[in-house]
Amino acid sequence: MAIISNLRLLNLNSLPVLREVLRQLSISAAAKKLHISQPAVSNTIRMLRGHFDDELLTRSSKGMELTTKGKQLLQSLEIALSHIETAVGGVATDLGTAIGTVRIATVDNIIGAIAGPLSRLSAEEAPNVHIELLIASRDMATELQSGGIDVAITSTIMMDTLKIAESNRRQLRSEILGEERLVCIGPRDDASLAAGLTWEDYVTRPHASFIVDPEQHHTVERQWLADLGLNPNSRIRTASNLSLPDIVATSGCLSLVPESLARKAVAQYPIQIFDPPIKVPDIRWVMVWHERSEIDAIVKWAIDALICCASTLFSPEQTGSIS
Repeated sequence: MAIISNLRLLNLNSLPVLREVLRQLSISAAAKKLHISQPAVSNTIRMLRGHFDDELLTRSSKGMELTTKGKQLLQSLEIALSHIETAVGGVATDLGTAIGTVRIATVDNIIGAIAGPLSRLSAEEAPNVHIELLIASRDMATELQSGGIDVAITSTIMMDTLKIAESNRRQLRSEILGEERLVCIGPRDDASLAAGLTWEDYVTRPHASFIVDPEQHHTVERQWLADLGLNPNSRIRTASNLSLPDIVATSGCLSLVPESLARKAVAQYPIQIFDPPIKVPDIRWVMVWHERSEIDAIVKWAIDALICCASTLFSPEQTGSIS
């Protein structure tokens, strides 16, 4: 009876507003997303703060942050409102008429590889679905939890190193999309590369490297070198994989990159592909989503479409031997 009484005291129409404010960490951004006035959102949040006897979100040195109660409410609201929206509106089975947005976060080289095939599938199967391809960050797990993104594609090593509460990790679902080798790229006119570098030469040559977080070994290359106790001569580090071929072509640096990226870049830049001097672990790409997305027909379509795109990207024809 206490639960029923509490529900009677609460305007249930305010819950979608609360969810969006907690997602966006901003009253103005939530108002814009919901197409209602900012004062109306402010009044709703003021009422809910009183109802829950909690600030829900507060300002800190890092910006707006959720309180413990706010985090708990967001998790509950995401699941509860998803079920309610499905019950009221029904799960769209005709993707030809389904309307919505799916947000996919990954690294830029995967965006470059899947954007074309994914857009073709969208045009054929779900023409009214909007796709947003975003650069993933180390906060991707939090964004999956909050609904800021629907699907993430990353390496298993990065997913494993993210700090995620065990209760939250259990709510995530994943699918291995494929594996590919990491290969070296260097300037095309450097004859010593084709002849083969010694391990010592490779480590001492200037390198261009991909990073996500300067403080963490979030890439296969950096983790591999750290495990070997090595610190290569990194002349430049970049959060853009796609920039590495250009850097290599113009600076004389070496770089270790996913093979799919190298094979595409070798036709565009004066670079060559060669094997690293010792065996490097393959990179394993994994797709991750929140369990609540399994009742969202649009996100389920996107997951299937991404699996289809990946089957071509990581096929043997695309990742054959280096000639």
